[in-house]
Amino acid sequence: MALSAAVAGVRHPHVFVRVQQLRAREDVSLLGFHEPDAEIAARFAHETGLTRFASLDALLEQRPDLLVSEALDTQVPDVALAAAPHVRALLLEKPGAPTLAEMERLVAGLAAYPIDAHVGYQLHYSPSIARMRALLESGALGQVTLARFNAGCPIGCGDELWQSVPGDLGGVMFTEGCHMLQLIVDALGVPQEVSGMIERLPAGTAVRSNVVKRDLFDDPAPEDESAVGRLMYEDVGAALLRYPTLLATLDVTAWEATDWVHNWILEFQGTNGTLKVRPLPPRLDLFLRTPAGGLDAGDHVEQWESPAGHELTLVPDPAYERQLDAVLDRLRSDEQRSAPSQTSLRQARDVIRVLDAIYRSSARRATVALPRHRQDQETTTA
Repeated sequence: MALSAAVAGVRHPHVFVRVQQLRAREDVSLLGFHEPDAEIAARFAHETGLTRFASLDALLEQRPDLLVSEALDTQVPDVALAAAPHVRALLLEKPGAPTLAEMERLVAGLAAYPIDAHVGYQLHYSPSIARMRALLESGALGQVTLARFNAGCPIGCGDELWQSVPGDLGGVMFTEGCHMLQLIVDALGVPQEVSGMIERLPAGTAVRSNVVKRDLFDDPAPEDESAVGRLMYEDVGAALLRYPTLLATLDVTAWEATDWVHNWILEFQGTNGTLKVRPLPPRLDLFLRTPAGGLDAGDHVEQWESPAGHELTLVPDPAYERQLDAVLDRLRSDEQRSAPSQTSLRQARDVIRVLDAIYRSSARRATVALPRHRQDQETTTA
């Protein structure tokens, strides 16, 4: 079954991965793109050779099966809602909206249309994360009592456009912590309570980085200079997440010494085992005290082939491919026509609910309770 796709908004670097992927599919016709920034649009048309549509309406008149939006966070909800009457599926750049209020508007608006809605959390499809889910579901770790999660961006990258969007809820905790929180919410659910601390540090060390991209077409610039304490938003953030049977911690920094994602880790401490997972490059380290889940006691290491380098997340690796497969397979299925799915979008809303609670907790220096059901009133306790 031949499908058609188009792109609305080309401000995020993930757009190059999405375009490369779609062009590689023999049964997908990539119709073109629209971008309201004239300079970026002209350069993107020149670089990619894609047809440029002068307006979003003109693009939507083509009625693509799939619309991919790589717009800025503040633009994504309006693009998605405008496209909803004209397409069968959406794939939206994460986190999907700049604030909780905007995400609620997006979720409510899209619920009125029979379309699939996906948010681009590609790390969800990493082979190490898939293996992690299977191990957690097997019970091999025993009771998990503590979980720890770390994410962030390389030195200087907190100064990039995508961590510095005016109108966003925040910086690195919001734009990169959302990736990790999607994995947390998927594995553990929404926490009962959140205690957050978001900090812009005092002016500190000046650093030079060869990783920073200031805008879409900028190559990483050797000697690009930034400094701790001078970002638009936070330098660091942390949160304590309380669940009925375990505690979890999340910490995020804009000043990792490593390349993109290399330092990210998910760790689960169980009564029968310890599990440490890196989503990219994919690696899993497991220790079992006694045999469980079809595995012997002792240490187990699994790792998968992966691209390398500082632009690791801008390569169409197996995680990206599995995500696109899931989106396109839905479009080809009879189930999509009878029962479109917006599960990914609703989970993305839960991610922003938790992020919103982290930022509010930090501002109030108070624990924030998250209700089991969204319609319940949120309360705070000192």
